Amino acid sequence: MLADVLKEQEKARIESYKEEFERYNQPYKRDTIIYFSEVHVIGGIEKWIENLSRRFEFSVVYDKGNQERLDQFNKLGIETIKNVGQPIECDTLIMFLWSNKADIRAKKKILFIHGIYTSMKDIGEIPEYDEIYAVSKVAADEFEKTSGREVNVLYNPVDVNEATKPLFLGVFSRLSSEKGRWRIEHLISELERSKRPYLMIIFTDIPFESKGNVVFIKPTMNPTEWMRKCDYIVQLSDTEAGSLTMQESLKLGIPLICTRLPILDEFGINETNSKIIEFDMSNLDIEDLWNIPRFKWQEPISKEWDFMKKKLFRERQEEPKVEVIEEKPKKTTKKKVA
Repeated sequence: MLADVLKEQEKARIESYKEEFERYNQPYKRDTIIYFSEVHVIGGIEKWIENLSRRFEFSVVYDKGNQERLDQFNKLGIETIKNVGQPIECDTLIMFLWSNKADIRAKKKILFIHGIYTSMKDIGEIPEYDEIYAVSKVAADEFEKTSGREVNVLYNPVDVNEATKPLFLGVFSRLSSEKGRWRIEHLISELERSKRPYLMIIFTDIPFESKGNVVFIKPTMNPTEWMRKCDYIVQLSDTEAGSLTMQESLKLGIPLICTRLPILDEFGINETNSKIIEFDMSNLDIEDLWNIPRFKWQEPISKEWDFMKKKLFRERQEEPKVEVIEEKPKKTTKKKVA
């Protein structure tokens, strides 16, 4: 009785294996396939495929691939199929040199030349094709000269989509604890998590380890020209008495990313000209940072300086002249030898 049960179970297991094997050996059938060996995170062919996807439907077959780029292909509606030896059929196969590994049966094969090849060693074995194109006349002429094969020219499609502008952030304060270093690190972490494009420059001689898009630059005596290029100036301090960096930023028309400091009202810093963040960073909205404020700041001017300059200073009448005093070399006298 038990032997019969085991026999039936074994039979069912073998049948399931047969079904799985037959299903695996059923060919993928697609209209148009673009096949190339390795998908990189950046590259000319990858961008070429991205541009084509905005106008045409097709699938991509690959041997090795960068997952970030594959995910981006999928978001663009491109089906990606990893080549693991399974049979694939299509009406049209678009391929490149070094495309001999996949088992793809196609009614029409088109070979694209995307590089300059000056020797047959560079070209390798040329796959069979029905039509051949190069992306420039220079590439076509060089391939013809090297391989002896006539090549047509088909220029790359150029499709510049309206991409998200990278955010440019500047930090011009010391990275000491009271200046909110942990908040800067938290801001970088959240920007990284968002996958949005950004670049942060930090002027400091004590850089910290960061995996984000951060550039550390030695402190400069003239930060204004750098500030002008920024989308935001970051000032996430615990406390400020009257930050010149914040005031200079607003006078240049550059908004702040700053903590809710007591001095904000006094200096006309508010939601119209800045992104004001709670001290615990709980209201940080990364997506909203791309809504960059445009404003005209009313600078608080103290009339007391009119009185103070009369009392304490003599007003300058002309540009200061800096006199450089060079130390004269000391005269040396030769000792007389007795």
